[in-house]
Amino acid sequence: MPMTRLSIVGLLAALALPVAAQDDVIHLVNGTSVTGVRVTAFDVRNVKYTRGGATEQTPSDQVVRLELKKFADVYRRGLKDPGLMLTVAREKLADKDVLLAQLGFVGAAAQFFDADQPGEAVGALEEMQKAIPEAGAVTEVYRQKFEYYMGLGGKGLGSAAQVAKKYLADANQNAWPNGFMLEAEFFVALSDRKDPKDFQSKLKSVIGKASGTSPVIANRANIELAHSLRETKDADGAQRIYDEISKKEGVDGSSRAGAYLGTGKILLEKTAAGDKESFKKALLLFLRVRLDTKDAWPSLQAEALYHAILAADKWRGPEYGLVMVRCRRLLNEEFRETEWAEKAKR
Repeated sequence: MPMTRLSIVGLLAALALPVAAQDDVIHLVNGTSVTGVRVTAFDVRNVKYTRGGATEQTPSDQVVRLELKKFADVYRRGLKDPGLMLTVAREKLADKDVLLAQLGFVGAAAQFFDADQPGEAVGALEEMQKAIPEAGAVTEVYRQKFEYYMGLGGKGLGSAAQVAKKYLADANQNAWPNGFMLEAEFFVALSDRKDPKDFQSKLKSVIGKASGTSPVIANRANIELAHSLRETKDADGAQRIYDEISKKEGVDGSSRAGAYLGTGKILLEKTAAGDKESFKKALLLFLRVRLDTKDAWPSLQAEALYHAILAADKWRGPEYGLVMVRCRRLLNEEFRETEWAEKAKR
């Protein structure tokens, strides 16, 4: 089940690493990066930066992630402690350093969610939104909440739908850049998939609008379309999309993970009992989500681990039992609140 963090600050580990050129880096949705710059401001409409003595800017909806040279130094105490990160973010806000403050708030929230402390996470996000309503990271308020609720499975769908609708309403009311409106529209579709034909129609609409301008959203919507086609027995149509995404250059981790996961599911569903080689291929695809797309959404990681257990059990090759045990342990340790961890206990 696909969630978010399109992620301006989703990869704290990347922010913690020193940038080779000792400069800030702006990662864009088209897979390229703007290097050799110093980011000076980040609001919901633009990222502003200096390069070679000139001042430039990039629309915020074209930014996937920022790497700031000074982030690791400023937040050294909180890179693995969300409480400390939140404290430092408040200090930066008091110092009127809005750029670093907003990244700290949403970074702390991401850590709180990962630590199964949703109350603290939502509190950090809402504190940032109230203090800096035009922050460039304000869309993370909707992304992180949406991801958390969708990761809960059926019991979180109602809350996820509310977050998605609020995101779309705010994006329209405040005339935020088009990429954010498309993302919100995508979230609305994801949280209401009761009628497969209607769901597929909405996804195709998002894909049509996002193609060429918002490739990350287009790729993720395509993966969701493929999942829906597979579930409605159009395995060939689904496989064509999975193959296209998995072979494409510059695809985000979550989209690629979705392609691996979908292809693995097709193998499980179509393979006759006794075809150990196909079950092994499915298992390896599920494990690739864990090993090759580590920046994919947590919910995808959990879903892949659960299906790896199913595939290993059908495969029953060397050390299949050890694979099952390790996948269950990871589910319980890292994703215990998800529907996939609950299913693995049955």
